Formats: sequence, C-alpha cells, structure tokens
Amino acid sequence: MRWLIIAASLALFSTGCGGKKAEPTTTPPPLLIDDRGTTMPFEKAVTHIGFRPYVPSTEVLAVAVLPPLGDLDNNKNRGIAFEYLAGKETMLLSQWPKQRFAISFGAGQPSLQDCTPTHYSSQAVAWTTPGNLVMTLQPDGAAPPGAVDREARRLIRAGACRGR
Repeated sequence: MRWLIIAASLALFSTGCGGKKAEPTTTPPPLLIDDRGTTMPFEKAVTHIGFRPYVPSTEVLAVAVLPPLGDLDNNKNRGIAFEYLAGKETMLLSQWPKQRFAISFGAGQPSLQDCTPTHYSSQAVAWTTPGNLVMTLQPDGAAPPGAVDREARRLIRAGACRGR
C-alpha cells in the first residue's frame, strides 16, 4: 500500500495537481543526481534494483538508478538515489546493497556501523542498515554546518535504518 501512495505522490508531483505539466519560466539549475546515475521515474527505477529502498517523506525532485558499489552491473547490485528538499536544503540520499564487504574511508578508519552516520567528507555522511544497505547523504551545494548531520538523524528516526 505504501508503494502505491509513494508512486501516486511522485506522479502528482511530476504532472502537477491538475494533471497538466507546469511550464517552467526559467531553466532550473542542474541537480547533483544527474551526475550520479540515470534519472527516471520512480516506478521505472525500482524495476532496476533488487531491494526495497527507503523513500524520503519530503518533496522528491528526482530519482536515479546508480551503478553498483562493486561486483557486476545488474539489478541485484545497483543502487538508487533520491534528490529531495529537506527544509531549505536540497539533499541527495543514495542507497546500495552492501555486497558482503566492509566499507571504511581510509586506512585505520573504522568500518561503517549500522544506523551510525559517519563523515566521509566535511558535508557528507554514510551508514549501513541492519538489512545490509549502504546509505550516503550529501547536500546539493553548500549547506550550513550541521545540516547534513541533522538530516541524517531525522532520516534514521523516520525509518531509513530499517531492514530490507
């Protein structure tokens, strides 16, 4: 049922409330997600991945299928990303299957832990889930100090650390 509600919400967002596409008056800036993977409608994107993704409960701007973190490029290994509005900030949440390997960000650094956001840059965090997903969160552009950390904690409280 949740999938149908999400799909309907994304369909309404893409066509506008009246069912007609709104014509933009200016060209919007490119989104970070456009450089990460192949953008497509949510309904199509989920047919190219092998897990049930966490979908942010805010205004989703774009969805993309991502190349795998490792292993073969197939539905089982590909990831998915959501670029969305989080208050005044635009964030990119990416998710992949973990694929049986430990993830750390440099020699001597601890591996990612379930439900514990770890910085891999000054404005980007990553964590794993008990369901063996790897998640990353970063802003599209500069964000105020602490914005990514606050958003990661909000996502985890909202269910981004559930099982598959």
